[in-house]
Amino acid sequence: MSILANRALILAVLTTNAGRAMAQSTPSAAFTTAGEGRETYVLISGMVGGVAGFQRLERLLLARGHRVIVIDPYRLSLDSADVTFAAMARRVDAILAAEGVVGALVVAHSQGAGVALRLAAASPGRAAALYLLDAGAQAANHGPTLSVAVRLVPVLTRMPGGRGFVRTRFIRALHESSGHQEWLDTATVRAYTDPMLDGVDRVVAMACRLAHAEEPEALAVVVSRIHIPVTVLIGDAPHETGAGPEELSALRPLGTLLHVEHEPGVGHFIHEEVPNEVARVLFDRRGSAVEQHLARAGEP
Repeated sequence: MSILANRALILAVLTTNAGRAMAQSTPSAAFTTAGEGRETYVLISGMVGGVAGFQRLERLLLARGHRVIVIDPYRLSLDSADVTFAAMARRVDAILAAEGVVGALVVAHSQGAGVALRLAAASPGRAAALYLLDAGAQAANHGPTLSVAVRLVPVLTRMPGGRGFVRTRFIRALHESSGHQEWLDTATVRAYTDPMLDGVDRVVAMACRLAHAEEPEALAVVVSRIHIPVTVLIGDAPHETGAGPEELSALRPLGTLLHVEHEPGVGHFIHEEVPNEVARVLFDRRGSAVEQHLARAGEP
């Protein structure tokens, strides 16, 4: 994952649990479930956006009659000592097991891709296919190096004018990471910024733990255990976050299971900027993925 410039550093660190999920205090608030369709889509957020970030795509999937489970693994792990991708994947798997999910179509944004890959590797059968949004295979769940300024953000938000300053920097970074700007309407901006500012102490504390998170397995070992189709969508508009060449190279051993598509003019938030295009890719490629899953499971 590309390192953010200083002007966007607050975005990456402070949005660990942005969205409506972080505003709640119970573990169950870190995920939502809706719909009763036969096929289940699991949407996994990264550090930025949380559960709220998938609302547009969720509505499209529900309108097609699918069951949709949205999970923020960072909210699930907000106060946990172990914040590796592997640990987050175990927490996500526990939710899906409790919900009776098998053969799901898993969509993951940014760092959520690291969680989704470990989920598919550790729990064969839980996912029928992976769709990674502006992300590839990530070796570690490390946030950006924390500067003294970022560590002082909780203090800054309590100073006169400090909360507004952080909000402005946060919104600017969202714009700079996007190709399309229309998605950043007033309601969306509030959904991203207000809960983050309200919970800034816990978010920064978690970011400190992320800086030292060490995965239990090498990335190559994780990828070697992936036996389902993986589709990667890359936003081609200039932006500092996103899948670096090394993340895509790490997926090459998948061979014909790997499919990469580029979205012209789109930035980091593909599911927010062009949700209809993401839905199109999901629907276009879901048939073969489901058929392969049923064949592996021995179902007619």
